[in-house]
Order: sequence, then C-alpha cells, then structure tokens
Amino acid sequence: MNHPREQYGQSGRKLRLLKTGSPFDDQEQDRLDFFHKVFSIALMSEKIVHVPYPKNGRFLDLGCGTGIWAIDIAQQLPSAFVVGVDLAPIQPPNKPENCIFRAPFDLESTWTLGENEWDVIYLRMGCGDISDWQGLYRKVYAHLCDGGWLEQIEIDFTPRSVRHTKDDCAMQFWYQSLTQATEKAMRPLAHCPQWTMQKLQEAGFVEIHHHQVGLPLGQWHNDDYERLVGLWYRQAFTESIEPLSVVPFRSVLGWSPDQIRHLATQVKSEALTEDNCNYNILHLYRARRPMY
Repeated sequence: MNHPREQYGQSGRKLRLLKTGSPFDDQEQDRLDFFHKVFSIALMSEKIVHVPYPKNGRFLDLGCGTGIWAIDIAQQLPSAFVVGVDLAPIQPPNKPENCIFRAPFDLESTWTLGENEWDVIYLRMGCGDISDWQGLYRKVYAHLCDGGWLEQIEIDFTPRSVRHTKDDCAMQFWYQSLTQATEKAMRPLAHCPQWTMQKLQEAGFVEIHHHQVGLPLGQWHNDDYERLVGLWYRQAFTESIEPLSVVPFRSVLGWSPDQIRHLATQVKSEALTEDNCNYNILHLYRARRPMY
C-alpha cells in the first residue's frame, strides 16, 4: 500500500491544485477568483501587492490559479514582466503581452525560473498543498534579487466565533478531520504564524512583517464594511468546503462520496446561519531578501 502522501499526490495534486479530483470547470475557477476579491476587500486596499517594487520590476506568481493576480499586475504595470506558474493549465489565452504562464508547474520540483532575478514573488493559499515549506522558502530566497520581496497570504480555517459554540458542531468536526487528513498526507492545511515567521527567518529573510485580519463568515457583524467582507468570504468559503475535502477525505481517511457530501452539506448549513457569528483569520506576510 502506498504512503498516504503518495496516495494524496496521485489522487489530488496531479489532477488539480486544490485537491478536488474533478475537472477545472468554470465553477471552480470562479471559486478561486472569489478569494482574489476577498483578499482585496479584507485588506482594505486597492493595492494588489503590498511590498515595495519597481514599476519595471519582475513579478513571479506561485500557484497563480486562474492568473487573475498576475494579469492585474501586468495591466497596472505595463513596463513590468510577470510570470505565473501553476500545476493546472487553466489560465486564459487572452492576457497582456508582458504576462506569461507556465503550467503545469510543480512548486516542489526543481525550478528553472532564474535565480537572483525577481523583484517580487507572490504566494497565496499554499497551505494544504506544500509539504516542504523550508525548501520552498529557500527557493524563493534564491530566486529573489537582492532587496527583493516575498508576499504571502494564507487563511487559518480554524473555526472561531465571537459566541460560544458547541464542540460537536459540524464545522469543528470538518476542520479537525481535514487537519488530520492533510497532516497525515504531509501537506498540512493548518496554519501557524509563529512557525511561518520562524521558517522565513531561517531561510535568510529580513524585515519580516506579519499582519492579520478577521474574515467574518457571513453578515453578522455590526460594521457595514465587515458585513461586505463577510458577504464575499461566505461565498468563497461555502464554495470551498467540498473541493477542499474530497481527495484528503477519500484517499487518506477512506470516506465514501456520500459521507463527504453529507458533512459538506452540514458545514455549509452552519456557515449560512448568521447567529453563529463565525470567522476565520487571514494572514499577510512580507519578507525581504537582504541587500548585499
């Protein structure tokens, strides 16, 4: 019998980056783009990059998905050069001339992207897909030019609430099961900011900044802007429950499709219940390769 990590890879990463084991259809691509909207609203910024950069800089987007971030950067900075890489070739053919895509591209394979050449390397939602974060950070460091920046965005999906919630709720069980499965597969979804900052420092980065914001799950918040964030995040989250679950639950935990669908339905129902006052945490990291 194969190791869980090997099963996970065969069933998931070779089929799709987000481990659903189904085709990259329009609905899935829309789901990825929802998160792009969530990040821009939650960070309360029109900026799509939050680190210093030259207008004619070189930008590398790791796990670019539909290519929406790479295309936005290329359109805003026509003198820049932007490359997006992803395991799945789902990027559109219509793109700015200063933007190219390379897919399929496995982030944990050997890179042929040019060391010491990139002003900004961008990564978001890598948790659950990366097995060797230290190795990835070292490759990022090696490919940045002196003074170049890494920007990373992750979501901690640990269920939180401003009210007391039952420990036996479906969302808690879903997250615990997903954490167990991805940990066993050696591609943990769970995110720890202290560990992340330590690994960035060990890789050689300096000026490491960490910023976190809450993501309301729905429109329960009193603040109008937070309600807007919650509206978009609930859409992104509920569309993600089953896609995040299918392959780890099936290949690692041995669940049947009916079991997975049943739990996903329960979690979605809880997410749509406003009086739960649930939220998750978005983490933004910025780290610089030192000048020599």
